[in-house]
Amino acid sequence: MNSIHISYLYAYLLKSGRPQSLDYAQIITTGLVGDRDFAVIDDGGRMLTAREYPMLLEVEAKIMDDHMYFKCKGDFITVPRKTGSSKTRTGILFGQSVGGLELDDSIQKWFSKCMGVSCHVVEINAVYMRQMEGQSIDITYTDAAPILLTSEASLRDLNNRMTLPVGMNRFRPNIVVNGGNAFEEDDWKSLKIGSCEFEISHHCPRCVLTTIDPSHPGKGISKEPLKTLSTFRKSGNEVNFGVYLIPKKMGIIRLNDEVIPG
Repeated sequence: MNSIHISYLYAYLLKSGRPQSLDYAQIITTGLVGDRDFAVIDDGGRMLTAREYPMLLEVEAKIMDDHMYFKCKGDFITVPRKTGSSKTRTGILFGQSVGGLELDDSIQKWFSKCMGVSCHVVEINAVYMRQMEGQSIDITYTDAAPILLTSEASLRDLNNRMTLPVGMNRFRPNIVVNGGNAFEEDDWKSLKIGSCEFEISHHCPRCVLTTIDPSHPGKGISKEPLKTLSTFRKSGNEVNFGVYLIPKKMGIIRLNDEVIPG
């Protein structure tokens, strides 16, 4: 059996924004520190995602001490993070109530120009932590669970079936592993990585977001890789790629750490 190691680590500070490539990550109960802590909400209370606003995929977000840095198409802005006087703003994500603390008012005009719709940036706090469906586990603005893991072997298997290969960035994982067999992660029950331990929650059902090329989001929705995935990865009404993890023992994980399935 080939040993399995972490080949890439990613955090997405802004929901649907560009990933940050990491050498190491601190694992807390909600996943990687900072992952999906920020999101965009329009005036009507809808949380924006790249499914409807592909331009979000081009937005870079960074924490700079007590400020946030955002960049989109060469334009950038730096604004203070939440303060004791920050306003709250609520909205809806997948039919579930969400909310957070608004960033500085100056960000509204900048983001509204980028997105083409009046909107606001919010940062999650303890009051607005969401819950995994059917479980009392806190999550931020992530879709469904604290951490998403994908496998390079599984991606190779998919690409071998396609005319044009796709990159792992289509699937927006937090942890990418190398080694082992294609889709063996389907059968894992738990993982140990360094001092951290994880429970495998469930398979990740993929959506139309995977068909948008993050390198060219303006092209919008296409058919692949969902079309090919559906030929061999369909389970009921879902097409799966990757698995969700729930942290059970916190700590630090690093590139090249060995991944030990249980």
